Amino acid sequence: MQGQTTKKAGTEKGETMEDKGAPPGMIETQLRAWAAELERLKAKAEKQLAEAKTDYYEHIEELRDDIEAQLKKWGKEIESLEPRPSAQEVVQEVRRKIQAELAALEPEIEALKSKAGKAEADAKKLISELKARRKVLKEKLSELKHASGGAWEDVKTGATRAWDELRPALQSAISKFK
Repeated sequence: MQGQTTKKAGTEKGETMEDKGAPPGMIETQLRAWAAELERLKAKAEKQLAEAKTDYYEHIEELRDDIEAQLKKWGKEIESLEPRPSAQEVVQEVRRKIQAELAALEPEIEALKSKAGKAEADAKKLISELKARRKVLKEKLSELKHASGGAWEDVKTGATRAWDELRPALQSAISKFK
């Protein structure tokens, strides 16, 4: 692309962007660096989301294991009782306790499910916002490629501002899913 004399907006015939003060290759280098940073941060956010989901499902499994262990324990207690009139009352009492504990655990399980669903929805929303910001940034970068020397500083400032707005959003997304 160096040495081409195609007319760009705001340049005189025969003049290239390099002639207007933009160092050769600087734009492409910056674009690649920004693209690499975006991909790295996106991968990090997706990894942390996957880890959060894994932690959630592991916690659910632990709760289920605890419930099953307690049920087995109570089952043995019930089986060891001799059938007599008062034993029947004991069995009913144990059943009530089991049902009460199961009922007490249900809201916790539902809360965990809700949290996981909300975290997933938040992550999807965040990824959508990041994609929109990335699109704006890509548009700014495209403007950088086609900017004349005089417009170079304005376009550079706009692209830098877009990146500066995207970076904290990415960092915020990552910190939410740690």
